[in-house]
Amino acid sequence: MKYLRILALMMVMLTGCQINGSGMKLATGWSFHSLSAWKHITPNKIAVSPAGDWLYTSGERSDKSAQAGLIAIRLSSSRTQILVQGMRNANGVIFAPDGSLWIAEDDPKGVIWRMAQPDEFPIEQTVDPVASSSSHDSLATYHFAGTFNHRAMAFSADGHFAYLADASSTGALYRLDLEKRELTVFHRQNGWLPVDPADAVAMAHQLGATEFAGIHDIERLPDGSLLLAESESGRILQLHDGARPTVDTWMNNQLTHPEDLSWDDSRHWLWIVDNGTPATVLAWDGRELHEIITHPDSRFGGVLATGGKVYVNLKNGQYNPSMTIELEEKHHES
Repeated sequence: MKYLRILALMMVMLTGCQINGSGMKLATGWSFHSLSAWKHITPNKIAVSPAGDWLYTSGERSDKSAQAGLIAIRLSSSRTQILVQGMRNANGVIFAPDGSLWIAEDDPKGVIWRMAQPDEFPIEQTVDPVASSSSHDSLATYHFAGTFNHRAMAFSADGHFAYLADASSTGALYRLDLEKRELTVFHRQNGWLPVDPADAVAMAHQLGATEFAGIHDIERLPDGSLLLAESESGRILQLHDGARPTVDTWMNNQLTHPEDLSWDDSRHWLWIVDNGTPATVLAWDGRELHEIITHPDSRFGGVLATGGKVYVNLKNGQYNPSMTIELEEKHHES
């Protein structure tokens, strides 16, 4: 009977209906439905196309799947397509100012893959990470971004810079000038120091660049500053980049393992994935944290607030498959 219940739950998830019994606990006033679900894919971070037609999520390497890559979900129908497989460990995904999609490999030899015109990209393509080759011409490695554990990415408000963090436990914070294609590393006293993309980690150590305890996400606030989710310390840091760049603590002692951040323009909230025990999706309203979803034994991967909607991935469940869900806030008329 237990397996019949599990099978029934999986069938409900795959139909995209509202889900009950998934193990998630939602705050009063919130519900959700599944956009897509997979048994052998572990989804992580999320990006939405500029036109709002497609949702892209990275499929990271895990004990359930070695086929790391990129997945696309058409929001109008929930039709799901595997676009790319074969990456070392696909993690971060973000749209660049030029409309290309960047996919980050969280691996010591990890690189950034740049996909031109992602909404027109054909399905079921492959890459060879060792040869840095792709089965389609519009997907290629972007070596200017350096070689390290790529995971967290963000762009400056003016589109001049990309910010990239080494997600390792003693990783550095990098800045890429998109026009000059020059990579620099953050030093608390000396600002941004130039490094060779092919030898970024070794040069960062030689220069005494500031080390961070695992930055897993970067999010830009409306004022142009950047928030850094330092997962291993439980802190959220804030970068003010200017003539004298500074990094200071923005939130401390309230989180366990912050891994994903998303600014909500509609509600003026910051959404946070905290993968402690239990895993939690939180919303910071400027005064206090609110628990929106918790799960006792699964984890959340990625959170994205856009156009009044909120998307998040549930992954690594013992009985239920991984899935991408859309949160819905219930509005009560007075």
